[in-house]
Amino acid sequence: MGPSTLASWALLIHRTLSARAIDGDALFRRAGLDPMKLHDPNGRYPQSGMQKLWALATAATGDPCFGLEVAQAWHPTTFHALGYSALASETLREALRHVARYSRVVTTGARIELKEEGGEVMVKFAGVLAPEQMVPASVDAGTASIAILCREARGERIDPVRVKYGRAGSACTALEAFFGCKVELGAAENGIAFRATDLDAHLPTANPVLLRVNDQLLTEYMAHLDRSEIPLQVQAKLVQHLPAGAMTETAMARVLNLSQRSLQRKLSERGTTFRQVVDETRKQLAEQYLKDSMLSVSEIAYLLGFAEVSSFSRAFRRWTGQAPRDATGRTQVERQGGEA
Repeated sequence: MGPSTLASWALLIHRTLSARAIDGDALFRRAGLDPMKLHDPNGRYPQSGMQKLWALATAATGDPCFGLEVAQAWHPTTFHALGYSALASETLREALRHVARYSRVVTTGARIELKEEGGEVMVKFAGVLAPEQMVPASVDAGTASIAILCREARGERIDPVRVKYGRAGSACTALEAFFGCKVELGAAENGIAFRATDLDAHLPTANPVLLRVNDQLLTEYMAHLDRSEIPLQVQAKLVQHLPAGAMTETAMARVLNLSQRSLQRKLSERGTTFRQVVDETRKQLAEQYLKDSMLSVSEIAYLLGFAEVSSFSRAFRRWTGQAPRDATGRTQVERQGGEA
C-alpha cells in the first residue's frame, strides 16, 4: 500500500454523513473504500481513496465547510494513541511536537513540521500532493483538528493567529469564525500558526505516566506500520529491552533477525548508527521519566539500562549540558542528602 490514512479518521466522515442522512457506505464504496474496515481500530485506507471520498462527500453535502463539520466530531482516539499522548503532554508545544513526530500514525500521505519565527509557531502540513491539489475539505479538517486538540488540552478556547491554505478562492466564513482569525488562501503552504506564549503554559491534562505509555504504543505502531524503517524497529525494541540492561548491536541484530553487518548497513542508509539510535531513545525516555514524580533518578537510570547512576548522569550531561533532576527538581545527590 502507498500513502495511507487511519480508518478512525475516515470514521468521522462516515458519522458526519450519517448525521445528514446521507448513505456513507455508498460513498465509501464509490471511493473504492471498504466501509467494514471502519470497525478496525488499526485499519487504514489508501490516500488516493480518501481524497476521492472527501470530494464525493463535499459534493453530496453541497457544503464547502464540510471538512470543518467533520473535524468537530474529533475524539482523542481519532488519532490512535497520539490523541492521548498529546493531551497528556506538559505543554501544547510538547503536544504539537508529538503530533509532528508521530503524524505518520494518522497518515503517511502527509507530514507535519513545526517552524518557530517571530514569536509564533507554525504547524505546517506537507505531503505527497502539492498544497493546491488537496481536496479543500481534507485540509480544513486537518487544520481544524489541530485547533480542537489544543482547545481540548487547554480546557479553554485558544485561537491561532493565522491559517494558511494553498488553494485559491475565498474562505468559508464559518472557517474564520471557528478559528477566530483570518484565513489566507493562495498561500505557498497549508498551515496554522499559534502564539508561542500560548503554547508554553502548563496543561491541566498533563500526565507523564500516560504520556510514556502512549508514546511506547506509538513507537511500536510506527515500527509495525513501516518495517523498512529500521531506526524505528530498533527504537521499539530498545524501549522493551532497556530495563533489562544495555543492549549490544549484536543482540539487537539477533532480535531483528538480521546479521550485524546488515543492521549497520540499513541504519547507515537512514543516516544513523546503532549508537545514535540508542542515545536518542534514551534521551527521549529520560526527558519523560524525569517528569514522573514517582521515579527517582536512580530508578530512571535502571529503566534506561545504565548499570550506575553516574553513567546516566554523564550521558544526560552530554545530551543536555545539565545534571538530571527528578520531578521534585533534585539531583540524585541532593535527594540522598535530603533523605539522610
